[in-house]
Amino acid sequence: DDKPIVGKRLFTLSLRHAQEQGYFKQIHFKPVLEFDPSRKDMKIAEAAVEQLRKEAHLGHILMARVESVARAEEVFECYRGYTEFNPVQIHTGIKSKTERDQIRSKLLSGESRIAVCVDMLGEGFDLPELKIAAFHDIRKTLAVTLQLAGRFTRSKPQLGNATFIANVADLEVKDEL
Repeated sequence: DDKPIVGKRLFTLSLRHAQEQGYFKQIHFKPVLEFDPSRKDMKIAEAAVEQLRKEAHLGHILMARVESVARAEEVFECYRGYTEFNPVQIHTGIKSKTERDQIRSKLLSGESRIAVCVDMLGEGFDLPELKIAAFHDIRKTLAVTLQLAGRFTRSKPQLGNATFIANVADLEVKDEL
């Protein structure tokens, strides 16, 4: 709401110090360069699944981030064929709380390793195995993108580093990065 938060700052820990102390891990960036808007989602999905396959032995989970429920349904078609990873959608368009809980359970158990989502695995959702972010739609501000990035840098023994995948031919993505 852009209103100031009242209170006193008691402590500040820089990202560099948090990484040095093992709270957060490094992020790798894997760019996709696709100028054709009709092919960009498929190219991002292919690069993301390729990364997931390389890291399958680590138990990593891929999140495909989109802006809207309509986009989630559209982008889900790019992942639907990767049945070995049991792709799911999770967003407010899924009206049944029971169904949303079942989807979360599949992700937490590792039964599903690909989630196409709209703002559902953000704040308050701690899943260290969430390590691959496929940005089909970029966030509108750097601060929000960085907050989401924190979900992917969680540290846990035997987990690798996070990988972000985005189409650098998209001007919004290029500006944000």
